[in-house]
Amino acid sequence: MTGVTRRGFVAGTSAAVAAGWLSGAAGTAWADTGTPPPDEDGSRLWLRYPLVADRRLLDEYRRDLRYVVAPDTDGPLGSAAGELSRALTSLLGRDVPIRRKVDGAGPLVLRTAASDAGPESYTLRRGRVDGTAAVIITGGADRGALYGAFHLLRLVQTHVTLDRLDVAERPRNPLRLANHWDNLDGSVERGYAGRSVFGFAELPELTERHSTYARALASVGLNGTVINNVNANAQFIAPEMLFKLQPLAALLRGWGISLYLSLNFASPMILGGLTTADPFDAGVKDWWRTKITEIYRAIPDLGGFLVKADSEGQPGPISYGRTHADGANLIAEAAAPHGGIVMWRAFVHDFNALEWSNKAYETFKPLDGKFADNAIVQIKNGPIDFQVREPAHPLFGALPNTNAMMELQVTQEYTGQSTHLCYLVPQWQEVYGFDTHAEGSGTTVAKIISGRTYGRELGGVAGVMNLGDDTDWTRHQLAAANTHGYGRLAWNPGLKARDIAEEWTRQTFGNDQREVAVITGLLLGSWQTYLDYTNPLGVSFLIKGDHFTPSPQTNTGWHQADAEGTGFDRTVATGNGFTGFYHRPVSDRFENLSDCPDELLLFLHHVPYGHRLKSGKTVIQHVYDSHFDGAAEVGRMRDRWRELRGRIDAKRWADTAERFDRHREQAILWRDTIAGYYFAASRVLDERRSWVQVTPTGNAAICLIGGRENLVRLSLANASAAEAELVAGLPERDGWTSGTAGLVLPSKGDGTVDVPVTPSLPPQVLTLRPTLRSGDLPALIAEQPVITAPAGEHCLLAVDAGSASSPLLDGYRRLSPADAWADGAAYGWVGGAPQSRDRNIAAPLLRDFVNDTRARALRLTVPAGDHELHVLVGDVHDSFPTTVKVDGKVAAVSEFLLGGSFTWLNFAVPGGRTVELEFSSVPGQHWHLNGLVILS
Repeated sequence: MTGVTRRGFVAGTSAAVAAGWLSGAAGTAWADTGTPPPDEDGSRLWLRYPLVADRRLLDEYRRDLRYVVAPDTDGPLGSAAGELSRALTSLLGRDVPIRRKVDGAGPLVLRTAASDAGPESYTLRRGRVDGTAAVIITGGADRGALYGAFHLLRLVQTHVTLDRLDVAERPRNPLRLANHWDNLDGSVERGYAGRSVFGFAELPELTERHSTYARALASVGLNGTVINNVNANAQFIAPEMLFKLQPLAALLRGWGISLYLSLNFASPMILGGLTTADPFDAGVKDWWRTKITEIYRAIPDLGGFLVKADSEGQPGPISYGRTHADGANLIAEAAAPHGGIVMWRAFVHDFNALEWSNKAYETFKPLDGKFADNAIVQIKNGPIDFQVREPAHPLFGALPNTNAMMELQVTQEYTGQSTHLCYLVPQWQEVYGFDTHAEGSGTTVAKIISGRTYGRELGGVAGVMNLGDDTDWTRHQLAAANTHGYGRLAWNPGLKARDIAEEWTRQTFGNDQREVAVITGLLLGSWQTYLDYTNPLGVSFLIKGDHFTPSPQTNTGWHQADAEGTGFDRTVATGNGFTGFYHRPVSDRFENLSDCPDELLLFLHHVPYGHRLKSGKTVIQHVYDSHFDGAAEVGRMRDRWRELRGRIDAKRWADTAERFDRHREQAILWRDTIAGYYFAASRVLDERRSWVQVTPTGNAAICLIGGRENLVRLSLANASAAEAELVAGLPERDGWTSGTAGLVLPSKGDGTVDVPVTPSLPPQVLTLRPTLRSGDLPALIAEQPVITAPAGEHCLLAVDAGSASSPLLDGYRRLSPADAWADGAAYGWVGGAPQSRDRNIAAPLLRDFVNDTRARALRLTVPAGDHELHVLVGDVHDSFPTTVKVDGKVAAVSEFLLGGSFTWLNFAVPGGRTVELEFSSVPGQHWHLNGLVILS
C-alpha cells in the first residue's frame, strides 16, 4: 500500500494528495446511498471527527491506533492526549482509551524529547516501544506534541494511510497569532459573525465554546491570541478585568496558546490619573512598570502587548514630540523583566489618499535599529489597508535592524464580509512569496518576517480574525476556510493553496470526491472572481464607508478616474514617489509602465483608457470584461453549490445557498456600478456589449423629506451605438409612493431626470435601486444612497444643527453654537459652546453640523410620554465615531464613517423633563451633530 514519508508527505501538500488521498469506498456520497446526512450547524468547525467511511482504512486505523500512551500530566501534553482519545473514539467508532504505558498491540505513543528543530517541532513515525510496534508522536516539547497530535488526526480525518508514516515538522514563524478586534461591550469592530467569542461580561465563567476556540487555534498551529481591539479600552488592564481574564488565560495555556492584550497608550492618564502619557516622563515610566508587574502577577505567562498609536485617533507618543520607537520602548522596558514583548503597529496615516501609501514607510524607516530587542513592528501586508490587491508593503526588507512581523486580515472587511465567498489563502501566498530583493534575489517576505533573513529571534504573523458568537463562528459556512488557511500558512508559508483548501474541505465536509472537487474549486477561484467584479488592476477603495457597497463616486481621490484615464500615479518621476521605496529591481519594475505587472497597474500608474495591457486589451475593455465575466462567474459558483444538494447535510447546504444568492445579487450590483461609472467617465463603448444605465448624480447621499413629495434626480446614459428611449423610476417600498420620468438619448449621450417620490415618516439611512427600461437593451443600475428626515410638521422636535447662517431644512429649527441653554428653552448648550462647519453642499440637513474635539453637553426639554430620539451624524469628509450619552450613560455610538456617509442614531429618552446629551469622539477627533428629531 502506498505510504507517507517525510519527503513524500506534509499534511496539506501536493505530495500528500498524490500519495495519500484515497477514493473508492471513501467517496460514497449520501445522495448515492439515499441516506440523508444528519444536519450540522458548523459549530465544530473542521474538528468534526466523523466515523471513517472507508472500510479498508477504518480497519487499518483500528489495528494501529487502539489506545493512547501518554504521561499523567496537564498542559498541552495532557490536552493532546485527551484530544487524541476523544477524536479517535469518534473517528474509529470504538473506545480509544489513554494508558500510562504500552500494554498490548496498537499503541499510539505521545511523548516529548528535546530537538534541535525547537520546542514546537514534532515527528510522526512508526517504531517500536518496549518491543511493541507503535505509532509515535514526538514533540520537541509539550506544544510540539500537541501540534503533532492534531497532525495525526488530520491524516485520519482526510483518509491518509499511516503504513509508512515518517513526518518531521517545525513552524517557520516564531509568532503565529490571532488578533481580535473585540470590545469590552461584546461588539466586534469589523466583525461580521455576531458578537465577541469571549463573552467578556460573563467572565470568569467559561463555556464549551471557549474550549472549541482554543482547540481550533491549536489545531492549525497558532500559539497566541490578542483578545481585545487595537482601538483599546484601557479598562482591559484594570484589576477587576485582569481577575476575570485569569481562567481564560489558564484555558488557553492548556492548548499552547499565550494570551496577549492590546494597550491604550493613554492608560496612565485614563487609569492612573496622570496628566501626561509622555514616554520620557519619569512618572509615566513608573506607572507602566507598576501596572505591567500587576498584569504579570495575574497572568504570569502573558505573551505581551499590542499597541496602535497615533493612528485613526488613537493616542501615542507623537503628540509629545517623541517617536514611535520611544513609545514602543516604554512598554518594552516594562515588559522585559517578565519575558513579555510589545508588538507596535506600523499602520499610521492621516486619511490623506495622496500620502497614505507612503506614510508608514516614511515614519518607520528612519527608526530602524531604535526599537528594543523585545519590541516588534507589526506591518500590514500592503501599504494601504487590506485592499483586495495591493503590493507587498515596502517596509518588508527596509528594517534590517528591527524585529518585524506581518499583519493579515482574516475577517473580510474589504473582501465581501460574510456575504461574498472570497478565499484569501491565494492572496496571502502572493504576499508571503513576494521577493523584496532586500538581500538579493530570494529575499521573500516569508523569510524576512520569520527572522531568518536578518538573524532576528522575534518574527511572525498576526491575523485579524473572522470569528464571532454565531453558531457556525463565521456566519458564512465556507468562511471558516480562511480561519483554517491562515493558521496553516502561518505554520508554513510554503504550503500550496490547493492542498490547504482540499484539506479543510475534507475535514469540514467529508471525503466524497465530488464534494471535495466542487468545494475546493469554489474556494480557489473565489479571490480572483472577487477581484474581477470589484477592483480592476489594483485600484483601491471603490467602496462606501461600510467597506461593502460599491461607491466609486465617493472615492475619486483613490482611483483618479477622469475623462481621459484612471489610476493612481505613485511613481518617482511624476507621482508621489512610492515606487522608490522598493529595492531594485522591484522599484524599476514598478516605476516603468512597460514593465509594471498588469494586476498592479492602476495602483502604481495613471494611464489612458486606451492603454494596452499585456493581454492585448485596453484598460477600459478590461474593466468592462472583468466585471461582466466576474459577475457571471458568481452565478456559476452558485449553480455548482446547488449541485451538492443531498450530498451535504440540508442545514449547511441551505445556509450556504442563501449566502450564494446574496453573493450573486451583490456581484451584479458591483458590475453595474463600476462598469457604469467607468462608461460615464470615459464615454468609450464596450466592444462586446450594449446597455443603458442609471447612476447617482452626486458624490454623497441625498436627503429626502419623509411625508412630502420629493424629486430624485438621476443620471441616465446610453452605452449603445444607437439612439435609445429611457424610462426611469424608483422601487415601491412600504409606506412610500413614487412615479417615473423618461428621456431620449443619442449613442454615448447622457442626461438627467427628476423622479417623484414620497418617503414614509421614520428617519432612515438606506439605498434605493432605481428601475430603468429601454426596449430590449439591458440596464446597469447603481444604487442611490439616501437619508430620509421626517417633515417638520410631523415632529414634536425637528432641529437642523450647524452654523448660524447656513440654510435650514424646511420646517426645522436651527441649533448653532450660539444657542446657549436658558430656563424654559427647548434646547441649548451648557458648560461651553461647540464649533460648527458648513460644507456648502445642496442638502441643508447634510451640509453643515456642530462639532468639537471636546465633549459638549446639550440640554433638551423632552415632551411628556415615551419618545425615541433620532440623532443624525456624518460629514462629506471622513468622520470619527460620535458617542452620545444621555444623563451620563452611553446611549449610542456611530461607526467611523467615510466621507459622504451619514447615519441616524436612535435611542429612547425619558419624557416630561430635561435631559442632558453629551457628544464626544475619540481623543483629538471631532464628533458631529447634523440634526435631532422626535416624531409626533
